Amino acid sequence: MFGVVVISIGLMAAILTVWHGTIVRIEMVAFGLLVLVWVLWAVDRILERSVERAKRETGQNREWRR
Repeated sequence: MFGVVVISIGLMAAILTVWHGTIVRIEMVAFGLLVLVWVLWAVDRILERSVERAKRETGQNREWRR
């Protein structure tokens, strides 16, 4: 899902860069960076949940006494 969004935005940015001027390029770079940050945040959350679920399933989530 994220790959489709990133590819479509990149394609749209490339087309607009060819057809229009600098302002559109700056806007598309800013928008692309915003989407990239969102995708990285979402992937990080997914990985965190996956690690938590794996710990719960294997029983490694308990605290060990020293």
